[in-house]
Amino acid sequence: MRRLRVIAVAVALATVSPTPGAHASEAPDPRAERERVRSEQAAVASDVDALEATSKEVDTALADLEANVSGQQTLLADARRAADQAAASLADAEREEQRAQDDITELESMVRTIAVEEYMRPTTVDPMVVLSSDTVSEASRRSALLDFRSQRDADVLDRLRAAREDVEQRRLEAERAAARAEEQRAEVAGRVEQFEQARDQQADFAASVEQRLDATLAEAAALADLDADLAGQIAADEERLAARLRAAQAARARPTPDAASSPAGGSTGSSSTGGGSSGGGAGARSTPAPPPASIAGSGPIVSVSGIRVSSQIADQLRALLDDAAADGHAFSGGGYRDPSAQVALRRSNCGSSDYAVYSMPASQCSPPTARPGASMHEQGLAVDFTYNGSLITSRSDPGFIWLDANAASFGFYNLPAEPWHWSTNGN
Repeated sequence: MRRLRVIAVAVALATVSPTPGAHASEAPDPRAERERVRSEQAAVASDVDALEATSKEVDTALADLEANVSGQQTLLADARRAADQAAASLADAEREEQRAQDDITELESMVRTIAVEEYMRPTTVDPMVVLSSDTVSEASRRSALLDFRSQRDADVLDRLRAAREDVEQRRLEAERAAARAEEQRAEVAGRVEQFEQARDQQADFAASVEQRLDATLAEAAALADLDADLAGQIAADEERLAARLRAAQAARARPTPDAASSPAGGSTGSSSTGGGSSGGGAGARSTPAPPPASIAGSGPIVSVSGIRVSSQIADQLRALLDDAAADGHAFSGGGYRDPSAQVALRRSNCGSSDYAVYSMPASQCSPPTARPGASMHEQGLAVDFTYNGSLITSRSDPGFIWLDANAASFGFYNLPAEPWHWSTNGN
């Protein structure tokens, strides 16, 4: 009775207990969830406006994009390992199937031999054959020999039936292994595509960050006379971004998983240019990069109330200052910056070749240094405004509020990340 109760309880438990894996499909896959989060963060990062965002926002975006590339690279490596394992399993399954087929071939040959022997010397026991023996022992030997042949033949037939069942099982296993191998090959192809997309996404944003470095570092150089502390802070922030860029470029230069089969496996090219004052590899380029045409400036440089600008915008700047004064606002600031000063900085920080001076990405210099011609100040088409003797560093500054409401009427537009910086195109 006790045993029956135990069985009943076991049956009841089996009935109400969840079957293995019943909730497994409902539970989120942590790895897939991490991949989804990384991809979403990278998508958000790629939409960041590198020119207008703060250095912290740009740094976070670079980190998110690098994390996505690294994650995709890991998933690609895992997929390749799984594909290799699936291919090895398929090869094993095909070998086992062939072995089983070879066994069948051998056994079928034995069956054919048995059939010939049976035709020539039947194993059916004929009492007269046994009785015709001269002695009892001879009769016993003949009977035992016939029994042995009969048992041997039956064993061969049994082995052939088992071998045929085995080869069918091996064939099914080989088909399943082939399907798994094909699935893994498709998985690798998908992972390669996702990895390349992540790399392209990162490279596109890195290019926009390089543009930012040119613009912002040039602005820092132009600000040095007006606010040395702020100029130093800007340069330090941008140097941190440049360091992260260099790290990402170094990672791109490293071989990717199975680089031979993935177009993403090579280096980006730009990361090999190097930096530093020696000009190293950059100077080895056979075709020197000419100075940007914009460095020539935009007309003669004139002074408007102490602000040096291109003669092209002298009248509109004078009108702006007069209108502001009429409203009780006193503006001054810095305008034109001689590009020869930036050329000298580049020779010192980037190298002596034309490529190093005029074309090498700012992040590759030590310290990071904007390319000549990157700043509107070098064309005399931008002004860093001071208000009542202090640089405008806040959008709540009365000077910024007045400029925000009126400067566009005079052809001046603000670079959102820099409240003090106004130019003819907002750059």
